[in-house]
Amino acid sequence: MVQFLTALRSDFEGLRGSILHRSPLPSVDSIVSELLAEEICLQSYSEKGILSASNPSVLSVHSKPFFNHQNKSYTKVGFDECSFCKQKGHWKAQCPKLRYQNQVWKSGS
Repeated sequence: MVQFLTALRSDFEGLRGSILHRSPLPSVDSIVSELLAEEICLQSYSEKGILSASNPSVLSVHSKPFFNHQNKSYTKVGFDECSFCKQKGHWKAQCPKLRYQNQVWKSGS
């Protein structure tokens, strides 16, 4: 974890120092959450002209879209939209198509 933190770009120097001086070191999840929050702040400052960073991201590589097992890119769904069937009016936890699919799978086992 220390090697990862020391490899961060200089934009994250303040946060890196803060994390490295904690005893004991925080969990990986906690560190990643803090880095992402800092990245959002840096992007916000950049957009408002407060900071002149050309690419204020944690990683020095350009982000690529995430893909699921069916090679479909993930998309954001609306507040009232199911992330499984993409229909409005229910969430994935209440999706009738997913429930049916689970019942068929369980009865086949």
